[in-house]
Amino acid sequence: MLPDTTAPDPSTTALTDVQTQMSRVDIKASILFGLSLGALTGTAAVISKTHLPGPAVIGAAVTVALIGAALALLGAAIRPALAGNHGFVRWAAAPSPADLADDLHTASTEADTDRAAQLWGLSRAVHRKYRRVRLAVDLLGLALGSAALTVLLTATA
Repeated sequence: MLPDTTAPDPSTTALTDVQTQMSRVDIKASILFGLSLGALTGTAAVISKTHLPGPAVIGAAVTVALIGAALALLGAAIRPALAGNHGFVRWAAAPSPADLADDLHTASTEADTDRAAQLWGLSRAVHRKYRRVRLAVDLLGLALGSAALTVLLTATA
């Protein structure tokens, strides 16, 4: 039986999967960033408009700190990574269009090595982004608990 020449090679399939994951994590991080920014703004507005008792002030400060830390992580996750020597970063660094054409021609003869390097770098970036988003979600959960505790401390005072 002849091999199926219409099926993409494994490195192309893997790169497509990792690029899909990169899009997913960027979308998740961007949505969480917007929601967190709204939560921080709302929390700051409530704090500035109310007179919180002593323990509730501590709870509010912890809430703000947790949301701030989550925002920092989400910002780092959605910040573009421009390191590496592959894809558009490599092409943008070409001194001239002619050099880019030469590089693309050369790259096609070293496709496996180039794809492996691209897959390795992109996979590490996606993994790093997912770790940051996961930690940010954990911090936001803690912030929600802290906000609930602050409400309870305010209600009992």
